[in-house]
Amino acid sequence: MGIHSLTVVALVATVLAACTPKAAERQPAADPEGVHAPMRKAPVVRGTDENGREFSSTVLNGKWWIASFFFTTCPSVCPALNTVQAGLQKEFGDRVRFVSITTDPETDTPEEMKRYGEGFGAKQGIWHFVRMSADSVRELSVKGFALMDPVEPEMHSTRFVLVDGEQRIRDYFDSADTARVAQLKTILSQLKAD
Repeated sequence: MGIHSLTVVALVATVLAACTPKAAERQPAADPEGVHAPMRKAPVVRGTDENGREFSSTVLNGKWWIASFFFTTCPSVCPALNTVQAGLQKEFGDRVRFVSITTDPETDTPEEMKRYGEGFGAKQGIWHFVRMSADSVRELSVKGFALMDPVEPEMHSTRFVLVDGEQRIRDYFDSADTARVAQLKTILSQLKAD
């Protein structure tokens, strides 16, 4: 195989891996109630929010929330993921919060994240957009949430991570899998409204 062919193969492999779930990501078995027993303690998400204020997920203690990764200039999977998330907010925003972490902190200033969130109807205090250093995002994704390493902005997971009121990870849901999103909706519908 020539160098040109190897380059093309490597490029295709990179494109196919981008923004897709990875086998190493946690795949727990379901329990009878449809929501898993706690899997692990959720990491604390710290950074700057869409209003330019310091954010810590500790403000969500006692509340269920959903973590996800995105970046504002993503042309494909992020808009699809956030369209699903916007629907979840509309239906369940009275009982769950959302924390979207950008994988492109260089581009995604608070102003850009706010504009982006407004495009999806994000409600203040319900759906938070957070930026932190690229190294912190990578560590949060891999060590904190047990998801793939966003070495480049587009190399992030497309899963929603469900965190309970005691700040424990309960399950992962592929945002592109309608059956899994339906399962997530069933779980959220059983939570009490604020």
